[in-house]
Amino acid sequence: MKRSKRERVAELREEFNGARRRGKWKDARKALLLLRRLEPDEPRWPHQLGEVERRLGDVEAAAQAFEAAVDRYVAEGFVARAVAMAKTLLLLDPSREDVLARVDPSAARARHRAARPGAISAPGRASVVHAAPPLEPDADADDDEVRFVDLDEGAVIELDLSELELIEEAPAPPAIDRLAMMPSFPLFSELPADRLRRLAEGADLVELGDGTQVIVAGEPADALYCIVSGAVRVRVPGIDRRKRLDEGDVFGESCLLDAGTRQADVFVEGDLVALRVARPVLDAVVEGLPELDDVLFELLARRVLGNFMWTSPLFAPFSPADRRELAKRFEIRRARRGVSLLVEGKRSDGLYALVQGRVDVDGVARGPGTILGVRSLLSRGAAEVTATTSAECVLLRLPAAKLNAFVAHFPPALAHLSQLAETEGAHAGDTLS
Repeated sequence: MKRSKRERVAELREEFNGARRRGKWKDARKALLLLRRLEPDEPRWPHQLGEVERRLGDVEAAAQAFEAAVDRYVAEGFVARAVAMAKTLLLLDPSREDVLARVDPSAARARHRAARPGAISAPGRASVVHAAPPLEPDADADDDEVRFVDLDEGAVIELDLSELELIEEAPAPPAIDRLAMMPSFPLFSELPADRLRRLAEGADLVELGDGTQVIVAGEPADALYCIVSGAVRVRVPGIDRRKRLDEGDVFGESCLLDAGTRQADVFVEGDLVALRVARPVLDAVVEGLPELDDVLFELLARRVLGNFMWTSPLFAPFSPADRRELAKRFEIRRARRGVSLLVEGKRSDGLYALVQGRVDVDGVARGPGTILGVRSLLSRGAAEVTATTSAECVLLRLPAAKLNAFVAHFPPALAHLSQLAETEGAHAGDTLS
């Protein structure tokens, strides 16, 4: 009985994987050549063929395979993979710098804008960092509360998280449409071609084995890592839960902060291929292009909010899909220096997550990632600290009214928050780091 193409591909994949596990590289090459003939548009086969040819010592054949993989990954919109393939080719043949010019972000950009038409990095939209609506005190606020003027729905700038950012165990490497939802994707897809080449030239290709510690909590933050393949496990000191990050995700985003320090330990799980982008390279890539500031702002904001929703018991009853919908209720707002977000003895009107700038909490300086208003939100009681912006800030605000309206549709969540208020509300701090 004649086998279908699908069955033949599955058979050859099994042959390739078996030969690779046994170190039979010539057999692996034979299977890959047949796979490439059956699926000429599939970029994985020239990619894997390049790795096999490199092990067999045929540098020219490896270079040709990696070059083909660059072109196929570009056509499919996998820009980070294409950059990694180009960097691998340059390790074999440093004279082939021309290959970087072939990493065109057009296909990836189209994928990103189709997947996220409301993204804050969309073309033609004013820079969020400069255009975020300011917090203005509400003249009708009671004497015992801190309240800011709410925005009309049309003026609200929301943050759209991916469900993949809100789960502890990500699925297998995502398809391109899901990958387009990940935080690193616009860092490559929304760059002009010349800036993408500068990013590719300045990035380092990192290949690490299982168990390697990539980042140590407390060390200076000097680079951002974009996962091309493989995975890492993130462990935040003091928190029992660990988060797995896979292809398309980033880690080390604290390098986007001035004088930032690492907030977590990061270990390789399996094998990792990543692009390491040093802070000076990022600065050079976005210099003179204010709209690219939004790409980095969004990356940092999505991680700040995603981490909070991942670790806080406030959001435990919600599924990743529900958390994503709740995340959209957070507004991107700007606050001048000297704005009091919390005042001791007064109720707060919502929850605040600091993304840029600094706040003074009873004389202690706090930076990005600080969460304000937790106690007031839980217990609806007065704040026990005063938190005032000590520089111009950009933050995420979840009005209490929006949270209450959302939770009203989830009776189990409503019961959970009521119990949390009774058991922890009186003891919860006003701020979280």
